[in-house]
Amino acid sequence: MQRLTARLAGRRGPHHGALTLAQRNVFVLPTRAGMLYALVLLAMLIASINYALSLGFMLTFLLGAVAVVAMLHTFRNLSALEMRAGRLEPVFAGAHAELQASLLERRGTERFALELQARTGGLVSVDIAAGAEQGIALAWPVAERGRHPLPAIRVATRFPLGLWQAWAWWHPAGSLIVYPAPERPAPPLPPSREAGQGESQAGHGDEDLAALRPYAPGDPPRRIAWKAVARSASDMLLVKQFEGAGGGELLLDWHAMPPAMAAEARLSRLAAWVLEADSQGLRWGLRLPGQLLPLDAGPAHRERCLEALALARV
Repeated sequence: MQRLTARLAGRRGPHHGALTLAQRNVFVLPTRAGMLYALVLLAMLIASINYALSLGFMLTFLLGAVAVVAMLHTFRNLSALEMRAGRLEPVFAGAHAELQASLLERRGTERFALELQARTGGLVSVDIAAGAEQGIALAWPVAERGRHPLPAIRVATRFPLGLWQAWAWWHPAGSLIVYPAPERPAPPLPPSREAGQGESQAGHGDEDLAALRPYAPGDPPRRIAWKAVARSASDMLLVKQFEGAGGGELLLDWHAMPPAMAAEARLSRLAAWVLEADSQGLRWGLRLPGQLLPLDAGPAHRERCLEALALARV
């Protein structure tokens, strides 16, 4: 039944914006404990009929009424609950993606023992106070690079007695960018284009301090002149500028990889080199089949290169 309801929810497609749970998207069925409870009630009813036990009828109908009221409370524990998807950061293959979401209680009643689970894994349990908004972080593993749609999320509860299970499917719209897993350990960065035979780009051109300039977004933290900032008694950050900085420019080229190297292995090595070049504060470009990202530096350039590696068609 749960697989059937998941297919029915999937036919509606991803849901844009907030989703409010109501009768049309909340399903209720007895749990295993609930079916055993019904079997016991049936046995009690048969015994009461056979032996004409008035107190037996009373107890049977009383326990049956308790089960019916429990079904109502289980449904109300999900009904009128509003769910909103939040931030989703890119991750590397082999790690866990994490969706930031919020649950908003609009009816003015407390909600207990809510369980949220992505179809691909991950489980979060949460209680929500009356009229409150509860933030959650739902994580699930991702194994392959690329752009992946968000998985369907199952919201369920067995409150209060565990005799019934109410659930709904929430499929938020959006996608997740999964970067290639960086190679570990990765070989050293390739030599820069300006370096001579056998010379490495690492540290080249950083020996002669030319000047100090104001900090600009994207400058590596290691080049901030902290001593000069302390002497100036100013809030402005100063960055060291070296002569021959072009020696720190390199091109990460797909075609320069060993011919026998597999495509995914090349992407993993390029991802490791992008991270290493960014940590060293270098300027680098990236060449992939049918795509060239020009020389640049900084967090924005790093994200562009990693996204290009994630979406590369090789």
